[in-house]
This record gives sequence, C-alpha cells and structure tokens, in this order.
Amino acid sequence: MAATGNVAAGLPNLGHTYHGGTPSSIGRSVDLEGTEAYFKDEVPQTGMAPALKRSGRTKVCRLVRNSSGISLLPKRAVKWESGYRGTRVDGYCAVTAAECAGIVDDQLPAGGVADDDLFWVVRKGPCLLLTDLAGGANNVFSDGTVVVALTAATSQATTAGRIAPQSLTGATAVLGGQIQNAIGKAMSAKTTANTNADILVDLEIIN
Repeated sequence: MAATGNVAAGLPNLGHTYHGGTPSSIGRSVDLEGTEAYFKDEVPQTGMAPALKRSGRTKVCRLVRNSSGISLLPKRAVKWESGYRGTRVDGYCAVTAAECAGIVDDQLPAGGVADDDLFWVVRKGPCLLLTDLAGGANNVFSDGTVVVALTAATSQATTAGRIAPQSLTGATAVLGGQIQNAIGKAMSAKTTANTNADILVDLEIIN
C-alpha cells in the first residue's frame, strides 16, 4: 500500500482501504479517523503501467470510517454521521444541496468500501463524480457549472450520492443551501443524455 503524495507510511494509497474489507474489529484504527493527506491528481492504469498525470494539482483527502451499514461506492457524495463530524460517514447525500462530507475515493474498485473500513474521501481538487440516473435538467453541466448534491429517496439508494447543477431560484432558505453547500465546479460538460456518467469536478468543500 505504498502511498504517493503527503501521507504517512502504513496508510493506504488512493484506490485502497485501510483494512481491505470488513474488519473483524476496529481496534486502534479509530485513532486514524480524520487523518488528512495530499495525493497527486493521477489517472490509475491497469497492470504494471504507471499512473498518468491528469493535472498538476493535488487532491486533499481525509481518512474516514464507513459507518453506513452498507458498502459505499466510489464517486459518490457522502454525509457526516451525527456526532462524528470529520471522522465518520453514514451514507450518501440524499437531499438537494445537502451538506457534503466529501466524495468516496474515485479510484476505488467498483465494490467500494466495506462497512466499518477506513477509506479516503476527496474534499478538494479534481475528482470524478456521478451524474443523475435519469435524463433531464439535472444532467446539464457546462465547464464551470457549480454543482450540489442531488435529492434521492434515501441515503442508501442507488440514486443517492449524485450531483446536480446549482439552482439560484426559490425561497431564501433554499437558496442559502444551494450557495452554502456547493461541492465544486464542473471541469467537463454533460447533457441530458449523459445519465449515470462520470463528470470531473474541481472540489472545494468548505465544511
């Protein structure tokens, strides 16, 4: 689990979790919750091929515990567990313009991170996120579009943890959430036909 960037030895690199699956016990790994690290913005390659530089930027990440009861999948926006701000997440964002803890490591394999394992959430810098499953206005992004969390049935639904363009209409309270809980700005464009698709976002999560 050799790391790249500013991360202590013994901690996982991007694309890996601390326990590598459901841990038999949490033990002293609780002391690692909330650790922050910096990684090069790279595109991983298969086999022995070296990673490719995506930009000259770094990704600011935080090591957090999955306390949701399910495996959390990569590229999804997640929320803090009540009482564990900065250290644990308990599901995907599922309310329009909800506060976002970070994005599940976009380099993790498709199976994501098991319950109770430690993993990186990306909080700043380039990161892949997922668009809506349904075609429509929520899938229309231009380069520079401000993005926010998309609504879903529950914090564990397939539709949860995705993003939508910021909307600056509506009541003051609604507008406040759209501004205060912005996740970042799109670095690529998508249209209504690009459902359930990767979109590169320049994250700037302020909480």
